Amino acid sequence: MKNVKYPAEAFALGILLFSSGMKEAFAAGILVLASAVFAELFKNLLEDALPDWSLKGCVLIATASITASAFRLGFSVLEIPVDMGMWLLTLGIGLLSAKAALWNGFQAEYGKMLCESAFLWGFWIILAIGREFLAGGRVFGNLLVESAPFFSASFARAEFGFLAAGMALAFTNGILREKCQNTQSLLLVLPAVIYVRPFEMASFGELVGILWAAAVPVVLFLSVKRMLKFSPVGPAYRGLPVEMLSMGLIYLILGVY
Repeated sequence: MKNVKYPAEAFALGILLFSSGMKEAFAAGILVLASAVFAELFKNLLEDALPDWSLKGCVLIATASITASAFRLGFSVLEIPVDMGMWLLTLGIGLLSAKAALWNGFQAEYGKMLCESAFLWGFWIILAIGREFLAGGRVFGNLLVESAPFFSASFARAEFGFLAAGMALAFTNGILREKCQNTQSLLLVLPAVIYVRPFEMASFGELVGILWAAAVPVVLFLSVKRMLKFSPVGPAYRGLPVEMLSMGLIYLILGVY
């Protein structure tokens, strides 16, 4: 199996943040694709004119700022609420797109990248439709079923965002017969646990509670990640997909307490 050409980390963070509804998944997918194309194009335009250290800095800063601005503008037009914490995480999507362009060796293979990204975007939308419907019987904001015994607001929570990211990546890799290599899941997990913590510890004080609630899932994730190296998972699940699934299960377990 060969390595993926799409920016897996940027898409994983996008799915984690914007997969609780079809409308936001559709819009965010377009913006993540645009971010990846911009990063690759900007790198190719500057690589012969700048030294390596300056090229990387320019691509990282430009892609992050353009991506965050595009999310702010696009979601404002669509009337999709984005708070300050989530908006700051869209900077991370831009940085991860730039990282993929700089270190994953796309070499201006736009067609290949867009084709693979289209598969992932499709699974992203399908899973977002499922989450939105199971959370309250709606699809694209339209009420289809008023009530059902299996509806639960929990499907809109962060743990199912992690699970959706892992499943979308694994399904895409399975179809394309590719695998995620050279990915750093901690770049997604660390900001995510600070923004959306699986539990609260208000009795310890605000700062200590935030640090404790963020540290526990990270320590558990590192422990699980270490064990996954010896687990016989399929090639499509290796690396980032199974790590996102594991983080979703950690959130589900910690959310009980």
